[in-house]
Amino acid sequence: MGTATVGRVSTTTTAGSAPAGRDPDRIKGGLLTAGAIAAAAAAYVTSAASGDAHGAAHTALLVLGAILAGTTVLLGALQQRRTQRRLATAEHVAVEAEAELLLTLNGALAPITNYLGDMADQRTADGRATVAGQLSQAVVDAAVRLTVDGSRSAFYRLDDDWQGLTREGWGGRSAQPRGSFVAGTPDGDAVLDVVRAGDYVAIDDISASPMVTPSPGAGYRTVVAVAVTAGSLPLGLLTVDAPRPGDLGPIDVELLRVLANLLGAGLAQV
Repeated sequence: MGTATVGRVSTTTTAGSAPAGRDPDRIKGGLLTAGAIAAAAAAYVTSAASGDAHGAAHTALLVLGAILAGTTVLLGALQQRRTQRRLATAEHVAVEAEAELLLTLNGALAPITNYLGDMADQRTADGRATVAGQLSQAVVDAAVRLTVDGSRSAFYRLDDDWQGLTREGWGGRSAQPRGSFVAGTPDGDAVLDVVRAGDYVAIDDISASPMVTPSPGAGYRTVVAVAVTAGSLPLGLLTVDAPRPGDLGPIDVELLRVLANLLGAGLAQV
């Protein structure tokens, strides 16, 4: 069942995994372990049997016992080598993933910080308004880039009379998000309350929540919306949605809150 929470995050997730028996790497590891155990047991039995043998049979059993003991050591060494190689591979993958994440963060956030700097240099209202539009677009683009594949983000500016929200920018999936929210409608009143309170809402499955009325063909099942403020002054709403229930989690909520704060810092100068 989906849940909607305001001011805190609640998610419902389901994890699945393939049967262990179908993992070729795990099968190899199991065979090596089983082989080592079998070889050790056989070596013990052979050693015990050699005590009652004489002549060539005694010699043959001793040789066989030595071979089995050596096999035990060899199989153990192979298993240890495989484990070390797996750990090294995992470390390499982690390092590459960290580097890719840093590049992604830098690529998404650099335009925002640049526009914040440009905003401080503007000397006219028109100049600040132009940069504000560029900043809001950079923020929604960053929200799309830093969340899940197939996401979509939009920024809605609070109307002067505080009775509605009008979309100023969006990015992501090709289907446009709704153009506005209006007071006096269930979803309009809900999001306006979030904005006026400087809060946020995270809905993991919109089909189970009365707070959201998606447009036909909207193509999303989960959404996060965060108020954009300058101090205690409400300025608008930053949203991100995604195609599948549970696609957006606590990390995405915190990310959107950071982006909303950056956008609020810029819009406060307009």
